[in-house]
Amino acid sequence: MANILIYSNNPQLTAQWTHALIAEYSVSMLHSIRGDFQADAVIFDAKKLDEDAGLLAVFANKRTRFLVIGADWPEEKQINILINGAAGYCEQAEAPALLVRAVACILTGDIWIRRALVPKVIGALTGARRMQTISAAPVDCDRKLQMLATLSAREVEVADMIRQGESNKRIALALNISERTVKAHLSSIFRKLEVDDRLRLAIFLKEIDQYQRGTS
Repeated sequence: MANILIYSNNPQLTAQWTHALIAEYSVSMLHSIRGDFQADAVIFDAKKLDEDAGLLAVFANKRTRFLVIGADWPEEKQINILINGAAGYCEQAEAPALLVRAVACILTGDIWIRRALVPKVIGALTGARRMQTISAAPVDCDRKLQMLATLSAREVEVADMIRQGESNKRIALALNISERTVKAHLSSIFRKLEVDDRLRLAIFLKEIDQYQRGTS
């Protein structure tokens, strides 16, 4: 059973989120996000970030998936947490009904965010990475091309559909395979391309496309 921690000072929200998750997961409170902790996922109250923007740094922890829950947060803030490594954002009003699905989603390496925001997140991340690595881009992209060449034909098909924003279910239907097989392909793709999730996979592929267009 996955271990879920809740990081919030709001007793009512903590009780709601715990109630929503307790049947499926081991749930407990996280009192200090900057201390040592072990969890598969952290449910992160957005008010904590409103009070201390420096907490964005904790999203760099690759061992844990972070789902931020906020009340009518603007798109820019939602995009910013994804850029900094969070796995998703959920509206507070929707959380009780959607929390189990959202947590299951991020634990499989997916992201939980409105589909309309995905291209904006990818664009922002790709642009930031391009500015950071512009001098080393040719070498970096040549290595990525070599990594891409290690994918099987089926893995290439799955990766391309992920880039188009398709869900595991739609990929399974399109390729006439089971969702379990799709998940197995994704695990292999993530390992071969050294990416953490679907969002980073989409960014990886977009950077390759940009590099190839620039050198053609």
